[in-house]
Amino acid sequence: MGAHPVVRIVAPSGNLAPHEEALNAGILRLEAAGARVRFDRRRVGADARGYLAGGDAERASEVLDAFVEPEVDIVWAARGGSGLARIAPSLVAGLARCAPRVFIGFSDLTTLLVALESRLGWGCFHGPVVTTLGRGDRHPFDLEQALALLRGETREIPLPQAPSHPARGVLRGGNLTVLASLLGTAICPTRAPDRGPTLWFLEDVAEAPYRLDRAWTQLQSGGVFRDASAVWLGDLDLPAFERSTVEAALGADLAPVPLLCGAPAGHRGPIALLPVGAVVTLAPDRASLHALESVVTRGA
Repeated sequence: MGAHPVVRIVAPSGNLAPHEEALNAGILRLEAAGARVRFDRRRVGADARGYLAGGDAERASEVLDAFVEPEVDIVWAARGGSGLARIAPSLVAGLARCAPRVFIGFSDLTTLLVALESRLGWGCFHGPVVTTLGRGDRHPFDLEQALALLRGETREIPLPQAPSHPARGVLRGGNLTVLASLLGTAICPTRAPDRGPTLWFLEDVAEAPYRLDRAWTQLQSGGVFRDASAVWLGDLDLPAFERSTVEAALGADLAPVPLLCGAPAGHRGPIALLPVGAVVTLAPDRASLHALESVVTRGA
């Protein structure tokens, strides 16, 4: 990947029209950083069911085409929302015939991150969608550092908050309630190959504490955390007093496995590019995440 990567923007989840301003701002930010952006503007007007960026076949086809389009370096999701789970099985079947490419997304895109890592053995990246890039005042994100990571120039990811405990493992995770919804499906997060301990990271938005507890209990009862070296919480979109109560309760459930806070993941505050599927270490003394293997070529 060179200094001017080709970024192909796709919309496999929620419709884009209500978020067009942020989408345009995110595209401008990518271009200012030197990226050559490709995006089908007709996708902004696509709608199905009042909340999806087009029908299932249309959304799946766009993603599959992006992974074979000539010269594309990065496939980057336009926004989250919902709907990825509807097309995940067809994406897995189609992408199994493709060479790995960098994919970036979060929130509803957790489903595709899990599918790429657990079903296909690809490395991929939990990071801001393009509309998040367009809201940089609310979501601090170091785009230059992220592009350096993707170019293979660094494996070190600075963290806005030092973790309270060191940890090492295969980095997996994403949106808490989306992960819970995948249990029992073909994209189940427990179907990942055994590569040793897992460092799980979790985030969520617009969920009451009891709903977060329900999803957490589902994951824990389903054995998702049985090989965890630690669980690392990002933003949960809760007031401070509710957040501390939830953290204490989840920490008690998880013990003796440590529950850490401050993961740069979520719908509010700082967000970073996190290499899903890579073996990583959390270093409290350096306030950084370090990948112990290539985050660019794994799975190729």
